[in-house]
Amino acid sequence: MKNRKIAALLSLLFPGLGHLYIGKYIDAVVFIAVTAFLYYAVFVKSYLLLNFQSSPKAILVFGAIIFIYLYAIIDAWKKTK
Repeated sequence: MKNRKIAALLSLLFPGLGHLYIGKYIDAVVFIAVTAFLYYAVFVKSYLLLNFQSSPKAILVFGAIIFIYLYAIIDAWKKTK
């Protein structure tokens, strides 16, 4: 039996790791891919960070990252048996 706290902690470190821990591999791949894409949008396309106050795109990307983290933590917690 998997531990809910470990699954949630792993999802807090990086979305998808908690799902890998509990054996939900498709969910893990989706969370990892979406998070990697959002990190790419923020860090590689750094103009989003430089124009944070004037760019609604940056606010949407940061909001999406926060949403993905929270959703991954809650989802890993609920799916752990």
